[in-house]
Amino acid sequence: MQAQNTHTFNILHGSGHFSVKVNDTSIADVRHINRQVTLIPKKAGTVRIEVEDVELPDSVVTEAELVVSDILILHLDSQGYLIEQDDSLNMTVTAFDTHGTEFDKD
Repeated sequence: MQAQNTHTFNILHGSGHFSVKVNDTSIADVRHINRQVTLIPKKAGTVRIEVEDVELPDSVVTEAELVVSDILILHLDSQGYLIEQDDSLNMTVTAFDTHGTEFDKD
């Protein structure tokens, strides 16, 4: 796992003062500044992130489950063309995680 392979997301609504927790810091850490949350991976596994608005008394804790994974499979597609030696060709690369689920394109 590479610590520079982070994932960042934004909290869209609420007061702007949040508590952000991860259930297993051996798999990943979280850091948040204002509305931006960054997940920092340590090893493969599944973590649950909890976000609570600490300024709203009736706020409900929101949870998200995230999979931290290495690439298990790479699929290379050359649209049916053969690549000759010393030649180049644009290819489509699709990566799959340890559950066989395709990674997002970004």
